[in-house]
Amino acid sequence: MKSIKVSERWTTEPAPREIFGQFVESGFGRQVSGMWSEMLYNRSFRRIQPYRRTTWEWLGLDEDHYNDAAPFWHSGYEEYDWEDAGAPEKDYTIGTHTFKGIETLRIRNGRPGEICGLRQRGLHLEKGRHYTFELTAALQLSLERAGLNGFGEGVGEGRDKREVRIRIGRQETAFLVGAVTETFRWKFEAAKTETVSAELTFTFGDVALIPVSVSLMPDDNIHGWRRDVVEQLRDIRPPVVRFPGGCFASFYDWQNTVGPRESRWAANSFYWGGLEENDAGLDEFLCLADMVGFKPQICINMMTSDPFRERQLVEYLNAPPDIGMGRLRRLNGHEEPYGVTLFEMDNETGRKWTAVQYARECVSFAREMRLADPGIRLMMCCYSYAEELLPEMLKIAGRDINYVIYREGEPAFVRRILGVLRDYNAANGTQIRLVNTEWLAPCRSCEPFEAEGVPTDFSWNGTVTNDWRTILSTQQMSWNYALNGAQRLLEYISFGGEFALANFNNLCNTWGQNVIEATKDTCYKSCMGRVFAFFAREFTPCTAALAQTGEEQLFALMTRSREGREKLYMVNHTSESMKVRLPEMADGTAFTAARVLYAEARLYGEREDRHVVKEREIWPDEQTMTVPALSLVCVETSRVGERSSLSRPVK
Repeated sequence: MKSIKVSERWTTEPAPREIFGQFVESGFGRQVSGMWSEMLYNRSFRRIQPYRRTTWEWLGLDEDHYNDAAPFWHSGYEEYDWEDAGAPEKDYTIGTHTFKGIETLRIRNGRPGEICGLRQRGLHLEKGRHYTFELTAALQLSLERAGLNGFGEGVGEGRDKREVRIRIGRQETAFLVGAVTETFRWKFEAAKTETVSAELTFTFGDVALIPVSVSLMPDDNIHGWRRDVVEQLRDIRPPVVRFPGGCFASFYDWQNTVGPRESRWAANSFYWGGLEENDAGLDEFLCLADMVGFKPQICINMMTSDPFRERQLVEYLNAPPDIGMGRLRRLNGHEEPYGVTLFEMDNETGRKWTAVQYARECVSFAREMRLADPGIRLMMCCYSYAEELLPEMLKIAGRDINYVIYREGEPAFVRRILGVLRDYNAANGTQIRLVNTEWLAPCRSCEPFEAEGVPTDFSWNGTVTNDWRTILSTQQMSWNYALNGAQRLLEYISFGGEFALANFNNLCNTWGQNVIEATKDTCYKSCMGRVFAFFAREFTPCTAALAQTGEEQLFALMTRSREGREKLYMVNHTSESMKVRLPEMADGTAFTAARVLYAEARLYGEREDRHVVKEREIWPDEQTMTVPALSLVCVETSRVGERSSLSRPVK
């Protein structure tokens, strides 16, 4: 039997809830689009940039192996672009009927009288569910003038109409389209639960059709967000969410993400490749923050922007409605300031600047942005540079920033950085804290996996192997990875309030490393998502003390809330249960009950139709208890006479 002994060294500042933060990146994988209710891909018919080699290297797969044979795959990763129906002749207009960007698709029928147009596969309908389809389109006919409504007024032949048919599975309708660009709406109820195609077709051949944009969304969405996604996020309760990147932030034009969605340009994801539909912009993200209850953390663009434009961003978010960009926010429908305080100063800045150059840029941006709101709090990313350069970066920018960012989570490294910050704060009267805005759990296993050939100590190496046993996603979707993530979160707690915030990478649909998985039919928590939901119920801001367990693969941490309630957390990384003697408690206090999150297999991940992570309660036998194999455990304490939050079953 192992005896658990709690250290006498407790942290002085409570660890905050912000260490359970999340990260969602626009323009990468199926993150934001997986959470958003739009069902059509490439709804403005853009020419899409292929995924870059960096994406395939991250996945460890090439394009031919990116399919449902991959272990992380579900329907949410499908991207069906528009296909030809009949013999369409396609080109793009520039500046003509361009209500969504600067170019618009134009289609002519190469075989007049025959069906011609576009179709898109892979749409999942649910019987009895209501949907709204929208088409914004025109014919290329003469216009007399643009007209006060901005859409044009047809004369002569412009009054002619042509029929455009829309078919979605078993449902069908038609619109009469003319020279004036209009938006047509169609509401329908799905007749059957099935996977179908959407078809946009016509037979006329005398004029061209210009489809500006289309949309298909279920009517039960919540301000555009998927209802099931919002429900899962409310259960996980992220305290803070980072947005819009990641690498995407370094090319982010925030002004193109606000205002009517029907006029926003779809954007290329320049670093990774692929398409960002640009439907979920700043206002939509902040609406989600309000619905779910998290703090928004905005990662600003420094590398391809400038201080004044980022000052305007702060104005848009926080200025009164009659000042500067606050007026634009009001015109876009949000009268009151959002009050965003957390701003991250770009991402992986070593791609452009040296440490000294970047620190100086931070000063320029910080001072300009604070002209819009002196109360914002700024994060300087130091992880792109050698650890030894931190004192020099602080000497330049320390009085203008509030946090420094490192992505290394190993306890020895974190303690070294905290020591540097402690010394700087003491010498300069500052209160700079450490944050990790993009963390991954270690991919280590103390025992072999169930499947042969899966490495027990894995790190990403940027090699395309097309072997599921050696790609990062296989590890990251596993229960073993979630146990490592649980220990890392407990380590963050052990640093106390000096470690102020962390964002897990990622929130949704990034090929295995997620908290939630959003398929086209449903949304469910990953193994790591189950861990975050567990902590959302158990954790309150607390001081902490590490515990010795006598077993390298049994990690333990004791915590104490502001109210004095203590909890013991344990992670058993082995596939065998362990009997332990619990630490001695103060007079009148005893361990009373434990919640356990566990799984029976190390490599397995949660699936839409297979839930491998289980939860149960156990009760210590006086001062001893058995810690189940492959488990995360939270043991409660209570004083004599107090009731536990769990009720012991009657024997």
